[in-house]
Amino acid sequence: MVTGGAGFIGSALTQSLRIAGHMVTPVDNLSVTSPRPRPTDLQVRDVRSLTTGDLDTVDTVVHLAALKSVPASFEVGGFEHNVAADRHVIHTFTSSTARRLLLASSCEVYGEQSGPLAESAPYAPRSPYAAGKVATEQMADIYRPRLESDREIGVVRFFNTFGPYENPDAVVPAFLDAVAENRPLVIEGHGRQARDLTYIDDAVTMLNRILGAPALLPVINCGSGRAVSILDLAQAVIRAAGRGTTTHDAARINEISSFTADLDLFHRAYGAIDRTPLDEALALSLQTRTPALTVA
Repeated sequence: MVTGGAGFIGSALTQSLRIAGHMVTPVDNLSVTSPRPRPTDLQVRDVRSLTTGDLDTVDTVVHLAALKSVPASFEVGGFEHNVAADRHVIHTFTSSTARRLLLASSCEVYGEQSGPLAESAPYAPRSPYAAGKVATEQMADIYRPRLESDREIGVVRFFNTFGPYENPDAVVPAFLDAVAENRPLVIEGHGRQARDLTYIDDAVTMLNRILGAPALLPVINCGSGRAVSILDLAQAVIRAAGRGTTTHDAARINEISSFTADLDLFHRAYGAIDRTPLDEALALSLQTRTPALTVA
């Protein structure tokens, strides 16, 4: 079962798992969907309606459903919804016969820390969204001792996953839409803040490695291991499109200067993967924007 199965990562993972021959039940309430074609046999429902009986029918639950906007989380509703949904899924899984639960978390739990971020780094959330993900990870720690020895809960911390069909509520698709529509790319603040950008196909490959292993690790990073400044990202988008200009806006409150995933644990557990070059990933992503651009 993949919750958030009509979302950006969930729909891509569902497709990949089905191609590999797995039977997948995608679940989504369609409140935050992706322009990517929806999976067939999608169950349109809120994850808070899932019962023990629903989870008894599956081996593995990948819980990706969430309201993921960091700025929007400062408004009432997002934090409360995510924490309630995550607690319900964890509790229902614990009461079921499903064998594995993989929970989506975020690099946002690290907050403002220097250098590559290892899974052992302390929590330092700077938004309600991040605080909610910390709560989810701590609930996983609380519930793990209640499980039989052959059952497990793992957490995957995503770092700025991007690619075709992503909604324009993150920096990469916002830049792609701007250049596709011949608008300036709006850089918040000075633009030297850096992000670990992970192409969707690479993230799905990492998820397949995690799910294909004999056991889940308690926490694992899912990123590229390299940070790109927003200034450099803007120029890469302009190169991919062959046109574009930039402008600056006010800095975001509580902006974090840099996120870079430490992938040492991932590489030791699952091996290295071939990464899609940034310019190639941006060119592929541009072709799905509206209006779509044909790039060299």
